[in-house]
Amino acid sequence: MAALSSIANVKRLLLAMLVGSLAISSAHAQADTTAKPIVDPLLMPASCCTSRTGSGAGNFSCYSGAGCVPGRNCDPGPCDSTFGRLMSGLYYGVCCPDPCYEPRWILEANAAFFQDSPRPVTQTRVRWDAAFNYLFPDSSEFFWASIAGKKGPANPEPAIRYGMLTLYQEVAAGPAASAFFEMTYLSFDAIGNPSGAGLGDINVGAKAVLLDRELILITSQFRTYLPTGNFRTGLGTGHVSLEPALMAALKITPSTYLQTQIAEWIPIGGTPDFAGAVFHYHIALNQRLYQHGDFFTVLANVELNGYSFRGQFTDLGGKPADMAGSTYTTLGPGFRVMFCDRADLGVGLSFRLGNNSHGPESVYRTEFRWRF
Repeated sequence: MAALSSIANVKRLLLAMLVGSLAISSAHAQADTTAKPIVDPLLMPASCCTSRTGSGAGNFSCYSGAGCVPGRNCDPGPCDSTFGRLMSGLYYGVCCPDPCYEPRWILEANAAFFQDSPRPVTQTRVRWDAAFNYLFPDSSEFFWASIAGKKGPANPEPAIRYGMLTLYQEVAAGPAASAFFEMTYLSFDAIGNPSGAGLGDINVGAKAVLLDRELILITSQFRTYLPTGNFRTGLGTGHVSLEPALMAALKITPSTYLQTQIAEWIPIGGTPDFAGAVFHYHIALNQRLYQHGDFFTVLANVELNGYSFRGQFTDLGGKPADMAGSTYTTLGPGFRVMFCDRADLGVGLSFRLGNNSHGPESVYRTEFRWRF
């Protein structure tokens, strides 16, 4: 009888343990259904899929009639040919871009030395130019005031070399616009004319983004040159100039960008028949060579620059001569090193091509940029 009682006690103990285990499991299950999820305070929720016309990704639209959603489920039209695939790529890149694209400053898209950067950004730039054998510096009154018109410095044999220190300050008003000013200190040595040095002309202007996509960035710019330098000693042009421009950066690969600019320099109040408009264009191929995380980047580029002159210049006999659409073209390499996406230091070279003689034979440019 004692043995039977012991067996019964063991059965009761096992049954009690089983009931207790079931109760604990039930309590945990209840707790799991009511527990709040863990939220990482440093994790920012994605908002790029929010509709511009309502809530929900399905209603997202770039413009009326286009259904642009993450994954690019939109219809660019037939794309079973080379032309069709090109149109499809342009449609996705321009008309119906990735809704999650966030504009930012990229070194590869803003690395050219002899043209302006298309991306508006708050930055300070200090630049030094050393130019040699600048023939006919009063061509179209683009660099000097007219020599033949007795407005600029007397220089019977117009060939100069100069050094120019430039301070540039740009302030961005959001990601799509900025304003800037630039001031120069110029020193030169001219054949047949005493050396000169002093503050040159200053210029002010503004940028506005026209199209901002991962594939391409297009920006308009308007710059105004003010005659603050002493033009009689070769430190300015002696007149106001206006310069509208278009700039662009095209993404070829993640590490390669094509950067371009076209502009028209328009003199206002210059010497009659002497001062003339100057159309200029710039093309740069920028290639990242090395990158160490977000700390250190090395980049190289090659740049082509062209200028087309109207108006007149002073010839070797001291007489005015017609420019007749004369051109000046240069080509040269460049090299930049960037630190922490904030500062970069670079050297760019520009060498005159052919026999065009209305600009420096060579320009050596060094500049430092700091972005805020």
